[in-house]
Amino acid sequence: MSDELSFDGFNTLIRNPLEKNDPRSYELIKNLLLNASGSFSDPFESVIQQLTNVVCTGEEAREYWRCILNHKHDMEIKLGRRVGISAASIDYFDTIENGSGRNSSGAFRFNGNDNPLHQASRDEAVSLIHSSIHNPEILKQEMLRAKRYKHALSVIMLDVDNFSGISKKMSSGLCDELLIVIIKIIRKTIRSVDIIFRYSPDRFLVILPNTNKREAQELAERLRRNVCERTKRIRSIEPYGVTVTLSVGQMANGICSGDFIKQLETILEDGKRKKNDAVYCLEP
Repeated sequence: MSDELSFDGFNTLIRNPLEKNDPRSYELIKNLLLNASGSFSDPFESVIQQLTNVVCTGEEAREYWRCILNHKHDMEIKLGRRVGISAASIDYFDTIENGSGRNSSGAFRFNGNDNPLHQASRDEAVSLIHSSIHNPEILKQEMLRAKRYKHALSVIMLDVDNFSGISKKMSSGLCDELLIVIIKIIRKTIRSVDIIFRYSPDRFLVILPNTNKREAQELAERLRRNVCERTKRIRSIEPYGVTVTLSVGQMANGICSGDFIKQLETILEDGKRKKNDAVYCLEP
C-alpha cells in the first residue's frame, strides 16, 4: 500500500499530520486515494473533491489541503476534542472560503463569529425562524454523505418547553425575539460544521456530521443548560428562564430519514410526558 501512495507530499501533508494524531482520518484519506478514479490529475485534487465536491487543481489543491489541516487543528483546540478530516474540510469551505454559512436547502451551517449582537448573526436567526419548516432533503443529504464515507451521524431534536403558554403571554414580536435568542445560544454551542433548521413552530433539528451518540448527548446537555441559564438574564422575555427538552439519536444502517425523525419525535414526546428540561436518547 505504501508504494501505491508514494507520491510527492504524501508523507509531509498526509502521513505525518494524521497517522498518529488521527488514525481514522488517515485511513479515510488512504482509502479515498486508493479508490479514486483515473480522472484526477493530482491526488490532493482527488481528496478535496471527494470530501467536499470542491473542484480545484494542482498547487491550488495542495494549498487548500494545507489550509484544511490548519483549520482542523484550530477547531480541535477550540472544541477540546478531535475533529475528523471530513468535517474539517467541509467546515473550511463553508465558513472560511464561502463565508456566508448558508446552504442551498434553507438551513444554516453557522460561521464562527461568537458576538451575539453581531448583525449577521441576527439576520441569520431571523431568516431561520421565518424559513420553511421541516425540509427533509437536508437530513437525506447528510445521511447519504455519512453512509458514503462511513462516518457517524447524529441528530438532536430540541423542543422549547411550554412554548404555547409563553406565546399567550407575549406578542408575536417578543416570541420571535425569544426564538432568535435561543437560535443564537444554539449557534454558540454547536460547531460551525453542524446544521440547524426549524422543524416545527417550537422545535429545531441540529444535524451533527461525524458525531457519535455519546458526543451528541454531551452536546445536548450543554444546549439544555445554556438555554436555561442564558435566558434567565433576559427579564423582558421570560423572567425565570426558558427550558428545553431534547432527544438524541445516531443514524443506524438501513434507516430512512423519515423514520429516523419519527423515532426522535416519539422519544421526545414520551420524555416530555415524564419530565421537561431533560435529554432523552434513542437506543439502537
